[in-house]
Amino acid sequence: MNYDRLNTVGSDEAGVGDYFGPMIVAAVYAPSEKVPLLRELGVKDSKNLSNKKVDQLAKDIIHIIPYSLVILDNPSYNGKIDEGWNIVRLKAVLHNHCIQKVHEKMDSGTDTEAIVIDQFTTENAYRKYVPEPFKPDLIYQETKAESKSLAVACASILARSKYLAQMSNLNRSLKREVPRGASKKTDMFAAEIAEKHGMDFLDSISKKHFKSREKVKDLLDKKHNHT
Repeated sequence: MNYDRLNTVGSDEAGVGDYFGPMIVAAVYAPSEKVPLLRELGVKDSKNLSNKKVDQLAKDIIHIIPYSLVILDNPSYNGKIDEGWNIVRLKAVLHNHCIQKVHEKMDSGTDTEAIVIDQFTTENAYRKYVPEPFKPDLIYQETKAESKSLAVACASILARSKYLAQMSNLNRSLKREVPRGASKKTDMFAAEIAEKHGMDFLDSISKKHFKSREKVKDLLDKKHNHT
């Protein structure tokens, strides 16, 4: 299906695979008549864009089309996981929330023809966690949705730009460059933070259910057993 010929709501998220920082979900409404302008500005799959270009495009997008964005900070994220939520449920509920919010911001009389979500689960699981999704008959979950729908590409840019801004704030407060993703480098960095500020502080800026947390505790135990 050519979503860019339709009036499309697209949603995507950022920060999900990163141990540090929040999870961000964004949705936008991109009517077909705005697609040429968005293309001209350079909107495309954000994986092919530099951080600087992502920030520049985000500033343009928010003045052109309606959008909705949720920042789930680390204490809120960890709280939900502690309550027994899994990542699929978190994503499903937040995507649905943003899609609904965008619809509230649209001009009356505008007509959504498709809702495209960057696929993260099966349709059955989505319906399990969101029993009454917004306009279910219009929802399409697509793999690599950013490259198939300009609306999703816009949502992805907004989510990533906001995630980068949150991480810049964290870098400033720690006076360090916080590593992205989840790797040995992240674990070493996290262990330094925990050593200096304690595990509670580390938990307040990271996603507790990542395996990185166990690795940090192992690193600290080894260090303390050697001293």
